[in-house]
Amino acid sequence: MMLHEVGRRYGLRGPWVLHGVDLEVRPGSLIRVVGSNGSGKSTLLRLLAGIDAPTTGRITGRPRTAYVPERFPAELPFTALGYLTHLGRLHGLSGAVAARGAEEWLERFDAGGHARIPLAELSKGTSQKVAVVQALLAAPDLLVLDEAWTGLDQAARAVLDQAVTDRVADGAAVVFVDHDPRRLADAADEVLHVVDTRLVRAPGTPAAPLPSAAPTGRAAEARVCVEAEGPPGASLPHGLPGDPAGEPGPGGAAPAVRLTVAAAHSDALLRALLTARPPWHIRTVTPAPAQGRAAPGAPERRPRPRPAGAGAAAGRPLPALLRYQAALLARSQRWVPPIVLYAAFMGIGVAAGQPILDSFGYAAGALLPIAAWLVRVCVSNEPPAARNCSAAATSPARVHLGAVLTGLSAAAVLGVAGALFVALISDPKTSDQRIDISRLDATSAGLLAALICALLGVVVGVLFSRPLLLSNGWGIQATAVASLLVLVVQVSPANAAVSDLVGGSHTGTVTLPLLPLALTAAAAAGATALACALSSRRS
Repeated sequence: MMLHEVGRRYGLRGPWVLHGVDLEVRPGSLIRVVGSNGSGKSTLLRLLAGIDAPTTGRITGRPRTAYVPERFPAELPFTALGYLTHLGRLHGLSGAVAARGAEEWLERFDAGGHARIPLAELSKGTSQKVAVVQALLAAPDLLVLDEAWTGLDQAARAVLDQAVTDRVADGAAVVFVDHDPRRLADAADEVLHVVDTRLVRAPGTPAAPLPSAAPTGRAAEARVCVEAEGPPGASLPHGLPGDPAGEPGPGGAAPAVRLTVAAAHSDALLRALLTARPPWHIRTVTPAPAQGRAAPGAPERRPRPRPAGAGAAAGRPLPALLRYQAALLARSQRWVPPIVLYAAFMGIGVAAGQPILDSFGYAAGALLPIAAWLVRVCVSNEPPAARNCSAAATSPARVHLGAVLTGLSAAAVLGVAGALFVALISDPKTSDQRIDISRLDATSAGLLAALICALLGVVVGVLFSRPLLLSNGWGIQATAVASLLVLVVQVSPANAAVSDLVGGSHTGTVTLPLLPLALTAAAAAGATALACALSSRRS
């Protein structure tokens, strides 16, 4: 993973928090970040975890990532096991594997008895254990810890120390900040100081390994297997670089050998074989399995496999995100006020025996502010620290998209329920009772109008909430005003769809609002794409 001349501001204005960061995070490395309060340590970790995007520069090669914040929120409406199962799915595990792994990790942290207790009832230390478990659950390739030891008891800190050591030994990279200078002091491969918005390596810390240099720290554990074939009767040259471990290769007339050497010496080894007299033929060059550090004479330590099922959904996290966001919305009960308000609108404005098209127009128009409300609820429902964990597992854009789609889905369910209610109790005639109207045609037009209003509600909700509008108070007022304007302005697709229904109630003509639907869908897609693009830049 590489950070190329990265710079980061907070928001759109203000002083630089980091400037000119150029860093490579290598597999199998343990990196400690130090600096004074407010120097930008957490900003660097958020950049590494993918939670924030740099204002300038670029980040490439980010692997599967997990993040642990300093303080984990208790406001999440889940049990510890329920939350961990959802986060395991976000990391690509199946539900059963995530639940089983969560229980095992909680037991390791002596929190197994709290698995089915609501997060809101847990102590700060136990909540922090849950935060640590969600990151370790799927054996990430990059583990980012922002003072993750804070709030843990001594036994839990020791477990986390061992877990970090194990992840590094298995080839993962770990970057951490901790206030205790003794934390993993003898194990860190690099110590990075954040000083005056810049990143400075501690004396003696290499910027990056060179192919001809001797391997250092855990970089020595990256190994390469070279399979070579010599001329008949030739023996392996003496004094090969890196002192490779050799074993006989596949059979054949010519001598063959398989050499395993530290990756830092691989180029020199290949050069020595190819320039030997007589030269050797190189068959294959492949990575050797990563090995942990072992004391002399200790048994060889082989990397542990990832949990079964890990990565199965890593490329398609949206279903897991939708499931998580839907559960978050349902359990938070913040859906109750908008649904009660919509039910009140329907109870006041729709009565049995009224003309069907008039009732459909009223039901669709009432849905627009409700959809905007539901979207605002969904995009702000997850506490920031928990959202950072979700964003590291997937990406900020996907997390935001999942929230918006959850709000739209809730509004669509309301729209369908309202349309069915109208279709059942309304009179399929014109407003003067002279012309019959097809109930099926009217219901089709009513459903499309409801969808248009729901999509425009998404546009309003997205534009007047984070990350586009940072002030929550102004966002609520702006959402209410914008919802009203979108309904009454004649150029609005919602106004056109509702007007067609009301006009058809007088003439007996049912018009399907296909063009307004297309325009609205495009507007909703554009607004959502803009908000998702900004979700990692205006956090």
